[in-house]
Amino acid sequence: MTAVSLLAVLGASACSPGSTTPPKTPPTESATTTSSAAPKVENPKNLKAITDACQLLTKDQISQLGGDAGSQPPEESKSKYDESQCKWRSDAFTAYAAINTKAGGLAKIMEAAESSDNFKQTQVGGYQGARVDEQSNLCRIELAIADDQSLEVNYFKNAGGTPEMNDPCGYAEKITGEALKNVPDA
Repeated sequence: MTAVSLLAVLGASACSPGSTTPPKTPPTESATTTSSAAPKVENPKNLKAITDACQLLTKDQISQLGGDAGSQPPEESKSKYDESQCKWRSDAFTAYAAINTKAGGLAKIMEAAESSDNFKQTQVGGYQGARVDEQSNLCRIELAIADDQSLEVNYFKNAGGTPEMNDPCGYAEKITGEALKNVPDA
């Protein structure tokens, strides 16, 4: 999968009413209540303190995740949010982590779910989010770690590795859990 394809896979946003019952007001008015429909994030983290997404995973963490063989140095770039994202590549897998402090949070993740046919709610490290675009060898985790901030992790299985790596969303959640350890509390 090319980097261009990967960027196309990174998060999407869509607007939708936040109510499960038929609205009694015009849709434009009910859309303003969407953000209040998402529960507040308990124990929020502060992604704004991370200026380089490559700080989200240490060399030791990449090694523990099985990313030693054929590993390349992490590559920092800008995400579609014009914020830092990082790519880690090894023989076994490729992972991207993107910081989203401009269009993040659980409300935004749930809004995006409205337009996705490949979306499952999940929880990592006590934070709510979603498994998005799961396929046989890839998955994206979008995790709300503050009311307005999300951590996005994309996982791609390359070749070899451990049997655990064959569960793309399970392994993406494992990588996300490791990255959470390096994000300071708010």
